Amino acid sequence: MNETCDRCGPAVRAAYRVNRVGELYLCGHCASQQWRALSAQGWTFWPLGVHALAPQAGCGALDDAA
Repeated sequence: MNETCDRCGPAVRAAYRVNRVGELYLCGHCASQQWRALSAQGWTFWPLGVHALAPQAGCGALDDAA
């Protein structure tokens, strides 16, 4: 993905994807300025280029392994 910052324009590469009902792409500078306000409104920040790990279906609970 070569997303660009929705606030700065096409000259600046985005560092974060921000999700709620829609999605925004923000550079590190804009994300740090907008983080508090967007988080208070329920927006979720995800760094770009990082793959999130989620629990897999069918895995037993940790106390089952004992």
